[in-house]
Amino acid sequence: MDRADTHPNDATLLARAVQLANDNGDAGQLPFGALVVRAGAVLATGVNTALKDHDPTAHAEVAAVRHACRALGVLHLTGAIIVSSCEPCAVCHAVAASAGIERIVYAAGKEIIPDLHYPAPGDNAELMSGMQAALRTLAPEQIAYVPTPGADEPFRRYLAARSLT
Repeated sequence: MDRADTHPNDATLLARAVQLANDNGDAGQLPFGALVVRAGAVLATGVNTALKDHDPTAHAEVAAVRHACRALGVLHLTGAIIVSSCEPCAVCHAVAASAGIERIVYAAGKEIIPDLHYPAPGDNAELMSGMQAALRTLAPEQIAYVPTPGADEPFRRYLAARSLT
């Protein structure tokens, strides 16, 4: 999916996701933020709380889906989209698919993410990358990169906040 397939309010929503990521990074948490949106209304937001919660699945997109489902009392988010500050990993993409998310748009590609000193084992990186590629191949129309000003800022702010501690 390319930029031509985006919607008019994607830029505003992406800016909000990036701001969530900025705020989370400033708080010393991994700098990722996401929203679940349907018919232009934000149903829920989420930020990455993996460090705080000691939970490797506590990603922003997963949190946003969980919050939306709880708020609506549903298990399926038909017609909704995820707006993410960063390219979703395989876990987040799979959660979106299982919740019936129609589309995912994201502000920062994974290639711009610096080493965040995230304490994840490096030996599974190839597997996770392969799973992410497989999901994109299975549903290429579901995910779109939308270049967004300041999309790299959450990473800089997070690293700066960590260097002060």
